[in-house]
Amino acid sequence: MGKGNEICFTDSQGNSLFAIPDGGVIRLCYGNGEEAFAICRYLDKDHAEIDGVPYALSDYAKRMERNQIHFSPA
Repeated sequence: MGKGNEICFTDSQGNSLFAIPDGGVIRLCYGNGEEAFAICRYLDKDHAEIDGVPYALSDYAKRMERNQIHFSPA
């Protein structure tokens, strides 16, 4: 982790959605109208720790789509 690292989020097809800086926050929007926020830490170009859990960013996108959770920069 270092200053200047960006976490680049994609959809499950690998299309770029947005990027946030290391330590940035994303907003999660659930189908029932609830929202949550998660702090994101850069691990490497393909991995991030999101709300304390390490993910491959491609797997995270698939998981969010499967659960119908929309995410965006906060």
